[in-house]
Amino acid sequence: MRTLKKIGLTIVFLSFVIGCDSTTDSKYELEDFIPGDPSIVVSIANIEILQNDLDQNEVFKNIEKNELHRLLSGEHAIVKLIKPKSKSLIGLYKKDSANYDFTLVTKQDSTLFSPDSIGDVISETLSYGEVSLNRVQIENETAFTMVRDSFFLISSSQQLLQETLSEADTEQSNLSKVIDLGDEAELLIIRNKEKIRLSDSLTEALADQLALNISIAADGIRASGVALNNDTLPQLIDVFKGQNPQTNAIAAAHPVDAETSLTFTFNNPDSLFNNLKTFRADFSDLATHPIFETITEVCDLQFKNDRAIIMHSIDAALTNEALIPYLSENSSFRDVDVYDFSNPEIFINQFAPLVNKTRPILAFRLEQFFVFTESMLTAEKIITGFKSNNVLMNSTFFKNASRDLATASSMLLMQFNEEVSRGIANAIYGDMDMIRRSESLKDYRLSALQFSYDRNFAHVNYVCTETVASKQITGSVTQVSSNSLDTDVLIDPQFFSNHRTGGKDIVVQDMANKLHLLSSNGKLLWSKNLQDPVLGKIHEVDILRNGKKQLAFTTKNKLHVIDRNGNTVKPFPINFKDEITQPLSVFDYDNNRKYRFAIVQDEDVLLYDSKGKIVTGFKFKGAGSKIVLPVQHMRMGNKDYILVAEEKGRLHVLSRVGKSRISIDKRFKFSDIPIAEEGSNFVVITSNKTKESISQRGKVSSQKLNVSDSYSFNIDFKTKVTLDDNLLRINGILVELPFGIYTQPALYRANRQTYITLTETQENKVYVYNTSGELISGFPIYGTSTAEIAGRNRTKSMRLLVKGENNEVILYEVQ
Repeated sequence: MRTLKKIGLTIVFLSFVIGCDSTTDSKYELEDFIPGDPSIVVSIANIEILQNDLDQNEVFKNIEKNELHRLLSGEHAIVKLIKPKSKSLIGLYKKDSANYDFTLVTKQDSTLFSPDSIGDVISETLSYGEVSLNRVQIENETAFTMVRDSFFLISSSQQLLQETLSEADTEQSNLSKVIDLGDEAELLIIRNKEKIRLSDSLTEALADQLALNISIAADGIRASGVALNNDTLPQLIDVFKGQNPQTNAIAAAHPVDAETSLTFTFNNPDSLFNNLKTFRADFSDLATHPIFETITEVCDLQFKNDRAIIMHSIDAALTNEALIPYLSENSSFRDVDVYDFSNPEIFINQFAPLVNKTRPILAFRLEQFFVFTESMLTAEKIITGFKSNNVLMNSTFFKNASRDLATASSMLLMQFNEEVSRGIANAIYGDMDMIRRSESLKDYRLSALQFSYDRNFAHVNYVCTETVASKQITGSVTQVSSNSLDTDVLIDPQFFSNHRTGGKDIVVQDMANKLHLLSSNGKLLWSKNLQDPVLGKIHEVDILRNGKKQLAFTTKNKLHVIDRNGNTVKPFPINFKDEITQPLSVFDYDNNRKYRFAIVQDEDVLLYDSKGKIVTGFKFKGAGSKIVLPVQHMRMGNKDYILVAEEKGRLHVLSRVGKSRISIDKRFKFSDIPIAEEGSNFVVITSNKTKESISQRGKVSSQKLNVSDSYSFNIDFKTKVTLDDNLLRINGILVELPFGIYTQPALYRANRQTYITLTETQENKVYVYNTSGELISGFPIYGTSTAEIAGRNRTKSMRLLVKGENNEVILYEVQ
């Protein structure tokens, strides 16, 4: 007979529970009271600490409230009143696709269950043979409790407790062994008959048992454990039998904008292929394809709209040879030949279910990596990332995650950015849909689940940690924009200050003589037709002295000044009957924006002011022969010097008014290296590679350099840079570059630092060094011209501008 009583009355089951505080030794272990065949078993070292950690962890705040989470987090109305002082076990038993029953077992003690803090409790005592069970109802929750042999048990199912009584003496050997592996774990989750979601539409049997020792911290989740197969049925983890986990190399080519990727490795392709055939019950005579004989790693990538495959080869020449019958020429992008690929089904045929959707139609090679894509857009994206070093290996979030992953693995499943929530749920709970996508998870950039096969089981690692902006590693390079003009680029792109944003826009001229202005994110702002090519560099000026900048430059017969809207500033342009023979020089003697524009026409120098009027006070009567370099201005001490180099070797050193300031008797064979200022001397590097140092009194000292014809020399402020073939010297520090053909080093100031850029024009690689001779992290990157650097307003990052393909302008951001 059942009796119901309110909490104010004497409650039989409470007396029973609290009174049964047995401290006698028991022949049982906790796992002996987990009946039947649970879907999930959870071991908790200290439930109070666990609940506190869950409460502070952003990931768990976004979990859909299923039964397991309610039990762990203390949201279950009855279980939250249980305060174990020692380890607890929870077994979950699937009732249907969405609901579970549970059993919790822990050591009994006198303070374990505390009902005094709640309102109404309804209870009744039930009999099962010689044992009494207690049914308790609080709010909308119902549970059954009992104590046996100093263990306290609570379950949502009376039947489960009854099964416990009949099965407690049955040996739980497999469960005991796995629980022992995580004996000190804060949270150990064991999932039986484990399945893994390989894609949105494909779930496969992974292992008979998966056990994860989970560490929960404020910055994320880490886990380690094992995957076991005690079943005679094939499991996915078994396909790696006979394989040694290989070092994961594909991160060096893996793009950072993928949504998910599945990477697997092998050292014996025939064995892997045969194991996969067995797993999928494939009885055909299909054999391993020759293109995979030198492959050790395959990565199946999913993007928002299509998919791709990356393979790592240990002998790229042999892999390339095996691929030739399936390739035909398509196009080229950034010096990479892209081919049509005629065997799109090969990856599914060979590697299903590890590859189950990807059908590539294009193929190309990136060093030791072979890439196959479903579209040209994805091909270009992967090539761009590889050429700019914007790959997974260099990302902050992957570097952080790698500390908790093995360097070699059998299988690595990763989710990125918006897919991270699904990756966490898949790894921890085996259910991709358990965690909501949330703005609070935006700093969780990567979820990585790794398996490394070892004899008859696999080691498992999992990591998902927060990567906030303040923790970003400096030195990463990201492509901001890529703009393709209608015709090829004529002059190297340059930065142009935007007074509205404080940032930098981009100016470039194409082969049709169109001048283009692009915004800082690559948007075309305007185009202006010019009749002729721009001569040399475009200068940035402020002729109205109001902070609004203009572009100043010369073409063959014109001096132009154009505002940032593409409009000509009156009275410019100034037209010249005779041809202008050197690029424009702009002088600002006193840094007061009262500019002088120096125009060279063969032997003559004409000086114009900001109003477009000729400076009549400039009395230089002309050179004795053709002027061979742009006119230069230098200030040493409180004196201004204007330098004019002529073809017959004379160097004129003039005052502001064009009168000779220094008389130099010696004649020089000028090269195309500009005259430099070194200390208090002028320096000329001659075409026969002699360094001529000229004092302010006209005294000349000569030094034979014994350098190559490609020698270059540049000084800016306190930084002196020379390049002799592949030997770069920065303030005397030697940097040995890879052999190649380089542009002249250029010096730029950004964020109070000086940087040196140069480009290798055969491999099309841009290098950036600091004044200590250190290559900036993330370089070299792709580029085909001299690169220009500018600091970003109110940030520590920089922008780098360079030409890409013949008609392409590329903007990078450097952290």
